[in-house]
Order: sequence, then C-alpha cells, then structure tokens
Amino acid sequence: MYFLFPSQSTQGQERFLFAMTDRLDIFVVDNHHFLPFAFSLRTLFLFAMSLIIEQPHIFPSTLLVGVTERNTQLFPETGLSLLKGHILNDAEVAEHRLRLAEAIGVEKSALKFQKQVHATTVRTLTHENHESHTTEPFEESDGMITATKGFVLCVGIADCAAVLLYDPEHEVIAALHSGWKGTHGNIVQGGIKDMHKKFDTEASSLLAYISPCASGERYVVREDVAQLFAAPALQRLNDEEYLFDNRLQIKEQLLAAGVQAENIEVSAGCTISDERYHSHRRDGERAGRMVAFIGIR
Repeated sequence: MYFLFPSQSTQGQERFLFAMTDRLDIFVVDNHHFLPFAFSLRTLFLFAMSLIIEQPHIFPSTLLVGVTERNTQLFPETGLSLLKGHILNDAEVAEHRLRLAEAIGVEKSALKFQKQVHATTVRTLTHENHESHTTEPFEESDGMITATKGFVLCVGIADCAAVLLYDPEHEVIAALHSGWKGTHGNIVQGGIKDMHKKFDTEASSLLAYISPCASGERYVVREDVAQLFAAPALQRLNDEEYLFDNRLQIKEQLLAAGVQAENIEVSAGCTISDERYHSHRRDGERAGRMVAFIGIR
C-alpha cells in the first residue's frame, strides 16, 4: 500500500489537510483503486507506514507510474533512496528497492535500473536482455524502452529530470534521464526515434510526462553550461551566472519531435526548493535519489 498525491487538484474529490504536507488530495491505493478517506488516527498510522508517491495525470490506469519522494516519515536520516550514493550501502539500497516494489505490488526483480552516465544512450529491454538492468552492475544508459508487460523502468533523479513516455497504440513505454547534459544531447528526440524505429511509434500519439526537477527559478549555471542553451530556457542572472529552465527546454524538444502539446504534462515540483524531494544541488553528497518509474501492468 502507498499514498498517492496527485500533483493537481481534481474537482469533486474529497479533501483533507495533513499538517506535514501542503497537498490536499490524498488517496490510499489498494489493488490499484483510488479510495478517498476521512482524517483519523488510522489515517495517521497508514501515513506513517506507507510510501508517498506522486502520480502523473496524463497516463491511463493501465500503467504503473509515479515519482517517489524522500519519505522521511519512514527513513528520517536518509530518506528513501533507490540508487547508490554516499549515504547508503548496498544492503540498504536493496531494502529501499524492496520497499518500493512491495508498495506498488510487484516483485523487486520487476524494477529495471540503469547505470546513468549523463549521456544519450537508450536501450530496449526484452525478456532476453533485461538481466543487465535487473541485477548490478547495471548496463550503462540514460534511457530505457520496452513493450514487455511487467517491467517497471526506473530513472534515478535528484535535480535532473526524468521524462516518461507512453505509446498507447503499440503499448510501448520509455523512461529517459535528462539532466543538462542529456538535454543538450536531446535524449528525448533520440528515445522517440528509437521507439519509432523499433515499434512504429508516432510522436503525435505519445503521452509524455516531465518529472519534478531543478526549476528555472533555482537552477543556477555558469557560462560552460549556459553557452549550450538559449532563451527562453536560459536567463542571465548576473555577470557570471544564469538560470536554466531544464523542463522548459525538454518540453520544447518534445514539441519539436512531434509530441502534441495537450499530451505533455510538466510537474511543477522544484527539487531544490522543496524538501519533499532529494536534491544534489541542495544537499550535496548527503542527497539520496528518487525514481520516476513507468510500467505496463
């Protein structure tokens, strides 16, 4: 069981305010049904024992999709962290992954990871090759595509953006890691081209989601990065620094690739300013890693 916090309010939903969060629409997910509930001591207990996972609105219920938060109510010292870093050992990371798998109702082996290297390599996962993304050491890549039901593609984030894609016509999904390097390399366009080449995906039919990431109001870069981008995604802050809006740049890339504007959802969450999220910019080596995940049930 886990708690799902929709990123936007939905008219007609029951609402309740919990002191630890500024979000209102809270649901218990039980066997994938959304059940509104009233505030009670039982609610507090369930909250304390459950993972908090944000869910995009753009995708149908046939997908298993979401973005984990730090969940400090469960892991007060480190937060929930799904990739190796400086704060957890191998056994602790494995425990956190198991906790996620149990929360969303899959085996831990269903979670597919990659060794992210801030490049543009995108791999297609099948029953024949998925082991290199199931057990460590993981295959190097920054994007995964699959049409295999039961695989849950996981992208680690802590300021970089994850881009989740779904082709409803051919039942194909993709999960892409797009920090400034991936965005400069246009991993979004590369991933969409791979989907078209291997599964006949048309960009115009895709549903797309851009995860919480460093926002354009807080993501400060210097000339070495700034020279790679232009307005409106880049704004000069002072003589040496600029503000870079990675998610705006990614959205423009999605549109240029042929994705329809009405089929793109962009999270408003800023990982730097909002402590519900892990942020390397904010916390340095103490930062953990969230995951944005997508799978076909």
